[in-house]
Amino acid sequence: MGTVLIGYATRTGAARDVAEEVAGVLRAVGHDVRLANLEQQPPIDGADLVVVGSGINASAFYPEATAWLKANQAELKATAVALFNTCLNAADPEKRDAALAYNDGAVTRCGAKASATFGGRYVPAKVGWFSKLFAKATGQKAQDHVDAAAAKAWARDLLPLLVGSQA
Repeated sequence: MGTVLIGYATRTGAARDVAEEVAGVLRAVGHDVRLANLEQQPPIDGADLVVVGSGINASAFYPEATAWLKANQAELKATAVALFNTCLNAADPEKRDAALAYNDGAVTRCGAKASATFGGRYVPAKVGWFSKLFAKATGQKAQDHVDAAAAKAWARDLLPLLVGSQA
């Protein structure tokens, strides 16, 4: 079985929750999965698959995810990589393509083989003052669009990226 590193950057826990669902599917078929917050700068350590997820702020990955991808760019280009983001736009079918496009720079940077977007979560207590101000001005309320079933389905789609995986 393969080894997998799943790294995430999160403010509200949405990216971590998606990462945990992906990890559960990959572990269930026998892969060795290591889950890590990208703030901790986890090493790739020869993983067969690296999955990186981040929340989105102003159409971009969180800074710690971008920094980790840049710092590990050479090693990432030599392995299978899958990327995902979590954002509120992904919950709106009309904005889903735009939400997926938030991954484009990172996909290019590391040569990712798979890319996905998942509905995110807005927790007013966990965002900065500017985001709170914007949310108040637009009438945005606390919301949670994290879809565990969608994360599990995407994880099953990742199995072919791992040599010797079982469907």
